[in-house]
Amino acid sequence: MQVTFLQGVGLIIAAAVMWSLSGVCGQFLFQHYQTDASWLITVRQLCAGTVFLGYLLARHKNIFKVFQERQDWLELLLFTFLGLLPAQYGFYVCISLSNAAMAPILQYTAPTMIVLWFALRRHQLPEGREVLGVILTLVGVFLVSTHGKLDQLVVSPLALFWGLFSGVGLAIYTVAPVRILKKFSTTEIMGWGQILSGLFLACFFNPFHSGSLWDASSIAAMMYIVIGGTVIPFSMFLIAVTVVGPTKASLISCVEPLSSILLVVLVLGTPLTVLDIVGMSCIIATVLLLSIQKK
Repeated sequence: MQVTFLQGVGLIIAAAVMWSLSGVCGQFLFQHYQTDASWLITVRQLCAGTVFLGYLLARHKNIFKVFQERQDWLELLLFTFLGLLPAQYGFYVCISLSNAAMAPILQYTAPTMIVLWFALRRHQLPEGREVLGVILTLVGVFLVSTHGKLDQLVVSPLALFWGLFSGVGLAIYTVAPVRILKKFSTTEIMGWGQILSGLFLACFFNPFHSGSLWDASSIAAMMYIVIGGTVIPFSMFLIAVTVVGPTKASLISCVEPLSSILLVVLVLGTPLTVLDIVGMSCIIATVLLLSIQKK
């Protein structure tokens, strides 16, 4: 599929909004239907992975090539269990313990974690804008978690833990698969990552027993999370990034936490304070700052 630059930008914005809406659907299920977060992410991973790999099989692709060489499948397992699974599991558990605006904001601390990781690995101090990004991230997390009061947390410690845990996962998710993504398609790596993480979770959480209340609204929300919040936006993003480029794509994808904030306020009526908005803005500013390439 050939798209223009402006069409690519539109696809990325649409994908980011669709991703944020999946978080809102998750909060809707957690609040109104007592859906278990662990069950939701188990089913999501299994269904999305089946769609991705099924698509490749329908195109007569060999989906088992990644398991032929030891280094390849070891890196796939690293990506899956240290990156993809923590990022996505932590994201939805954080939503269940807080809201769909807090989770993506805490997850977007990942760029700062990547900066700190490379600074330690290379034994050199971060450059000026990276130091500023680290400071903005710390200020942002402090404001959204304490509202400026040192003696209290306004979100539960577990929500803060799982949100930052998802950020660690996203950082590893971004860095770990660089080599294998040059060798295999993103659809193949994501498909196996989703399936493997889903099968792992299924060992602990029965995907056939949700313990939830189901009607037309809850079924529609769950279907959206799998298709509209995973398969479609991911496919749109992949098409667009080949035209727009990864740097501009990462900048444009900052629409996701912004749209999450708007959606939870407008759709679910979740209250946010001024300090919440300031803290979230600090973290979004960090992502923008670290996404801009040096000239």
